[in-house]
This record gives sequence, C-alpha cells and structure tokens, in this order.
Amino acid sequence: MRHSLLALCLLAGAASAAAQDTTIVIHPESSGVNIVPGQLPRLVAEEVVQFYNAATTARLVGRTLLPKGSEWRGDVAVRNGPVMVAGRIQGSLLVINGDLLLDPGAEITGTVLVVGGTADGVSATTVHGQAREYREPLNYRIDGDVIEYVRNPRRLLPFFGAQKTWATAESRSTLTIATGGTFNRVEGLPIVFGPLFDWRLRPATRLRLDALGVFRTAGDLTDKRGDLGYMFRAELRKGETRTVTVGFRAFDVVAPVEAWTLRNAEVGWAAFVFQRDYRDYYFDKGIAGRVAVQVERPLGVAVELRRELQTSAPARDPFTLFRNNQPWRPNPPVDDGHYTTLDVTVTLDTRNDVYDPTSGWFARGTFARAASNDVSPQTGVPAAVRGPIPTDGSYAFGTAFFDLRGYTRVSPAGRVNLRFLTGGWIGGNPLPLQQRLSLGGPDPLVGYGFRHSACNSDITDPAFAGSAVAACDRVLLVQGEYRGHIALHWTYNPGQPEEPRETSPRSIFSLQGPDLVVFGNAGQGWLVGSGPGHIPPDRLPTVGSWLADLGLGVDWGGFGVYVGKAVTSGEPVRFSLRLDHRF
Repeated sequence: MRHSLLALCLLAGAASAAAQDTTIVIHPESSGVNIVPGQLPRLVAEEVVQFYNAATTARLVGRTLLPKGSEWRGDVAVRNGPVMVAGRIQGSLLVINGDLLLDPGAEITGTVLVVGGTADGVSATTVHGQAREYREPLNYRIDGDVIEYVRNPRRLLPFFGAQKTWATAESRSTLTIATGGTFNRVEGLPIVFGPLFDWRLRPATRLRLDALGVFRTAGDLTDKRGDLGYMFRAELRKGETRTVTVGFRAFDVVAPVEAWTLRNAEVGWAAFVFQRDYRDYYFDKGIAGRVAVQVERPLGVAVELRRELQTSAPARDPFTLFRNNQPWRPNPPVDDGHYTTLDVTVTLDTRNDVYDPTSGWFARGTFARAASNDVSPQTGVPAAVRGPIPTDGSYAFGTAFFDLRGYTRVSPAGRVNLRFLTGGWIGGNPLPLQQRLSLGGPDPLVGYGFRHSACNSDITDPAFAGSAVAACDRVLLVQGEYRGHIALHWTYNPGQPEEPRETSPRSIFSLQGPDLVVFGNAGQGWLVGSGPGHIPPDRLPTVGSWLADLGLGVDWGGFGVYVGKAVTSGEPVRFSLRLDHRF
C-alpha cells in the first residue's frame, strides 16, 4: 500500500542553465566521463520525447521539490526545472532544460536522464540505474499535453506565416497560412493555406490529415492551372519506435529536377537575392499511396506507388533583390506525359545528429521503375544524347540512387567526413529529361561552374537555348573533408519568458566557434548506350575524364564560405556561400 506523501511544490521560474557545448555521460558505478562536443544527439532527443510523452509518465513543469521522507511511485518528467530530490522516486526521472540536485539521502530506483542542465549528487547509493547528463538543451515545442522535437532551430530560411491551433488531449486542428517551399523562377514564393488535423486514435496510433492550397506568387491569376495548386495528405501511423505508416496523398505542385544537390533554403536565397536559380522545374499533378516501416530505430523501408501527370513549366519573372532587370535562365522543357512509378527506399541512419553529425553512418538506396503509355518526348534531343523514346505505350525505364556518408571524430576538435554517391539509369528505355543528371558548382563540385558536366553539348535545339539542361544518364561522386573546430563563444542573453511555447538556443544571439574545412571532391556524369559520346552500360568513365577539385572553407554553424580550385582543367578559383553543411 502506498504510504508515501507526494509534496511537489511547483513555483514559477524559467530554466536557468545556458546551453553548453559539451555532452557528459555519467555512469554512477564508475568514474569514467565521456565528453562529446556538439548539439544534443538526435537519438537522445527522440528518447527524451518518447519518455515524456509516454502515457505512464507523470509530467511536471517548473521548480520541483520532493522533500525528505516522501515517495513517488512511477516515472516522472520535469521540464524547465530545477529539480531537488531528498525523498525516494520508485521509477525513473527525466529533467528537461533544468538542473537536478540529489540530497545524500535521496534514492531513485530507476534511471536518471538530464538534458540541458547538470546533475549533482549522483552516486551508486542515490541512483540505482544508469545516470546520464547532457549539457545541450532540448529544442522542442508544446503540443497540447505532449512535446515535439524541433529538429533544426538554427534554420536560416524560416517559414513565415500565421496559424491558429485548437487542441485537446486527443486531437489537434490547425488553420495555417505560411510560405511553403523554395523561391524559384517558375512560381516565385509559394504560399500554402488551409487546415491540418491530427487525432490520437489510440495511445500508439495517430491519424493525420492535411488539406492545403498552394498559391504561386509569380503568376498573374489569368492561368489558374499554373497559379494554383494543392497538397492533400492522409496518414495513419501505428507504433512509437517501430512504426508502421500507411499514407495517401494527392498533389498539384511544382517539382524540382535534381533536388539532391543544393538544399531548398540555399536554392531559394540564391534565386531571391542574386537571380540565380540552380534547379529546373516541371508541373507535377497526381496521386500516391505509401507504406513505410521503421524496422529498427536506425533502419526504415518505404514503398510508394504514384500516378502523375508531368508537364513542362515555363519560367516567369518574379521579383528579386538584385539583378531584377535581367532575364532569368530559361526553364527547359520536359517529356510530358502520365507516369506510373513504383519506388522502394531503404534508409539506415546511425548518425548521432541529423544536422551536425560527428559520428555514425547514413545510407540511403532508392530503386524506381516507371512507365508511361502517352509520353510526348521532346524532339530537340539528338541521338548523340539519347536513343528514341517509344510512343506506342511501351515506354518504361528504371533508376537507382545510392548515397553513403560516414562521420568520424579523429580528435577532440577534428572530424573526417566521407561521402560516396552514384545514381541514374539502370535499365529499360532512355531516361526522360526530368530524370536526367549533371555535376558542377556550387555543389557538389565547388571548383567548377554550374552543370560543368551535363552531357548537353550536342543539344542545340532553340527550345533548350540558354537553359543549361541536365542530360546525363548517370553520375558518380566521391567527397571528403576534414573539419577542425575552433572554440570561440560569445553569447548575449537578456532573459527568457517564463514558459516558452517553443524552446531554442537560450540566447537571442550566440556565436560558437567556426569549423575550418579542408575538402576535396571528384566525380563525373556520363551517357550510357552505344551512340557517339556514350559509354557502355557496364563501364565507368576513364580516369582522365573525371572532374576533381580541392579547397578550403570556414563553416560557422552551417553558414559557410568556401573557395575551390579545379585540378583537372583550367578553371578559375571559385567562391561559394553555403547556408548548411556540405553533406
């Protein structure tokens, strides 16, 4: 029978611990201390959110005290502490963005996890299980009675907008209007608007519905097909860590060609500020069904079947900050038609953080088979680039894409990161234009110009004039870099609100020392087949045809300045600005 008295005094107060740049893992049964600099590891953040949101966890906020002689039975999570324990907790304790103080007579029978603070008084007598302490805070937002992990609080291109949310313990509905994608020369800045619904059907089962319209600000409202779009999604997810997700979506969007190079924010800012759009686009309208299984925490498998209408999209003339009086690079046409695509994606992610990893591996493989019974191929692509595309309803092709990355710490301040990437045509008829590839600056080959290797020298049709269309069947890329961190900290913190709705790094202005980056890249894009300029499918390009560059950079929290020099051709020294890590 419970004989204990719970005496928890909840007093208003903000978490006073500032974000540190070291992670300390404490094992009470030993004196070993393992220090790992960086942000809160992704797996730890997911563990914290899962523990806090569990139905069996008691959730408290603010300064918390368990006096001597009192006992609490069950798991406890406290955010925005501090937490002082002099009594007994028969369970595990989680402290989020606060400090923990254990009196000598305190006792916790389970585990202790402190993030965004320190743990004092931990010993083999006060904590029976494992005790861990991470100085980095958890970045989260409050969603009803649970929390959600904010994965990238340092994002440099925010989504501006407004929303109104109505929430209960079992459901949430939101009405939103916000920027919804990447500024580009086809749609300007897309604005999304509409409702979002999220229901908890059971403790481990959720249903989500999104019904969003898309307004393309570059339009003039005279062509509704080009100016308005939509995104509808219905998704049922079951499980907490080993999840199974079944989803359906319908869409009418502007889709990018070669989305694997620069990230969305970098493409958008380059287009808006300098009128340099590093992608091509096409209209994509269709439906899709998807099943995804998280086999284990690092391993996931997804299968999607899509039916799409893909059509060419002309470039328009959206406003830019500079060079607004100059014409945009033309947006090249694609091979119009309805496409039915089945793709399978396998992802393995053991990185300790998604956005700033210091250890672990990331591997993703995608295999796709697509077919079209009404394709309308562009006639301006010569046989030197691709063979004929059948128009009798038998058109089909296969693609594959592999991306392997490794992150290794070689010293307390040094890291070596490696990447191997290859992808493209694997069989069937020739690829349509919207599936073709290229290599060149500003990413991933800093030392070369945009689409330096694009296999398009034989395309002279006026429909492609000035567009620098990507036309390669395959690409292969190897990247390596050494990052050496320079410790430098300057923080300005005028104070925080008592109960923030969304946490972020605790100062409104914070600089944490830069990474000095030494890098090298090598790769090539090529055509596959038997015509002029083609390489047989079972062979790679010759060594002399490879592109390679070397360079230096300074990366300050993702914002980087890089200089690269090609070593296999007479290219000039090139500079590049980045808003995120290279890979």
